[in-house]
Amino acid sequence: MVQARAAKNLWVAASDGDIARVQELIASGATANDKDEHSYTPMHAAASYAHLPLLEYLVSVGGDVNLPDDDGDTPLFTCESVDAARWLVEHGANAAHRNDEGQTAADSVEDEHPAVAAYLRSVTGEAAPAAPAGAEVSQYAVDQYASRQTDDLLAETQRIMEEAERDGTDPEERLREVVGRAVRQGFNYGGELGHAADDAAATGDDAKRARGE
Repeated sequence: MVQARAAKNLWVAASDGDIARVQELIASGATANDKDEHSYTPMHAAASYAHLPLLEYLVSVGGDVNLPDDDGDTPLFTCESVDAARWLVEHGANAAHRNDEGQTAADSVEDEHPAVAAYLRSVTGEAAPAAPAGAEVSQYAVDQYASRQTDDLLAETQRIMEEAERDGTDPEERLREVVGRAVRQGFNYGGELGHAADDAAATGDDAKRARGE
């Protein structure tokens, strides 16, 4: 076990959330902003896997929440959970930053992590992307969104309950806020799907009229 830990480089240790190994490497001269051959930093790795205690440590030793990789992606672009995205935003991450392709973090994670994208858009005020003309509403996409939203809601609820128990506070108001936000995001997502279906239907009608003329 000791040998395996000692063999970890900075970025693997950060991906694993291995704070002890990261601290050891930083004490030996590494930094929280060091880039590997792919320009990935420990901050990107910790954000991707939602290792919040590790992010706390990295920021305390100079980690930059807005440090871009060679594609212009900041740690916010790697987030797969709302908790990680919120932590970064609350610690100064710029949700409106655009990478070299002109995408915001919300644009970048939209397909795979729509709950994260919805949260980031609630921060920036940017509109969700319109579905391409002719796009069909996918039941798979709906099921995936519902599953991810449920997972995020459960994780956030658990975090709030743990914090409330630790701090001796009443979690009811925060829980109500979280559930309300999830409901609003669900309505927004449903509305976007409805607009996509309407657009697809309108496109089909236009095509039919064009063929009939």
